[in-house]
Amino acid sequence: MLAELQKLQHSTGQLTVSLQSSVHDSASHIQSQIAQIQQSYSDFSDALSTTVRELTGIVKQKDLPMQEKASRVSKEVQNRVNPLLETVKKGVSEVLARSKDATPATNGDVSSYKQ
Repeated sequence: MLAELQKLQHSTGQLTVSLQSSVHDSASHIQSQIAQIQQSYSDFSDALSTTVRELTGIVKQKDLPMQEKASRVSKEVQNRVNPLLETVKKGVSEVLARSKDATPATNGDVSSYKQ
């Protein structure tokens, strides 16, 4: 019985080390993802600001007929806004997929975490 308790103690120690390592690895992975998300958000924000300035400039031009303004705005939307929205859509899909992959198993088995 004492030998079994010693085995259990040893196994518990190994599990503790394994859990600590998993938590550390997960924290590092999460920090890396946060940095990537922040960079993506910054890039998106900059591109969006530039697009808003361009669209505002087109709309405010006094010497441009309304039909020409509409045409230019349409081109800007096609050339800038649609690609921005696609980039955001792709980024959100990737984040959701990663968060789904990182969801722990419901049985508490830490070995089933995806990295």
